[in-house]
Amino acid sequence: MEWNWSEFLGGTTIGYIVKEAISYWKKKNELKVNVAQTTRDIVEIFNIMKHCVSETHFNRFMIFVAEDSAGLIAVGKSIYATALYEWLNPEIEDTKSVISEVQRWRADAEYYEMFCQMLTNGSAELVTREMPVCKLKDLYVSCNVKTSKVFHLMTTKDNSKVFYCSVASSTTETSSPSDRLVIDSSVDKLIEIFRRHKKFY
Repeated sequence: MEWNWSEFLGGTTIGYIVKEAISYWKKKNELKVNVAQTTRDIVEIFNIMKHCVSETHFNRFMIFVAEDSAGLIAVGKSIYATALYEWLNPEIEDTKSVISEVQRWRADAEYYEMFCQMLTNGSAELVTREMPVCKLKDLYVSCNVKTSKVFHLMTTKDNSKVFYCSVASSTTETSSPSDRLVIDSSVDKLIEIFRRHKKFY
């Protein structure tokens, strides 16, 4: 899979990364950031996503962050979702990238419902044909997604951000036991990586 630098630099993802970099610098007197280790962890995140996609029938793996409009997830404020990382199976035709489309995505009622289920149970499972009309269903239909699984990865100490991931399939609505084992193992590894970096948020 080729990295599209022009799309990366031209999209709103760069704005989020700059903001996070500023946040890191503000805490540089409190915490010692090992840039080499952080970079290795980001590489490992991509390797985990790639392995999961290559070893299961799921053809898309994405990692997101949800933030509140005023810096704290609470009643009376809006949640915005941003896609941070994405890995696609290049062997499946018509699998298009959507990372640039999910930037500061304001949650609607159905997204809040999925978000609540994920936070309460640790995961949520969605079948596109069973979903009510909503923004997420429109996105899934446009990408030919038939089913997805969403997993909670980390909530920051100040409750201002929630990191989570999803795996999506355009080929079938059922998961085999071997698929579930690979996915669960991948999610566990991601949770451990995010746990190591929780002190920076």
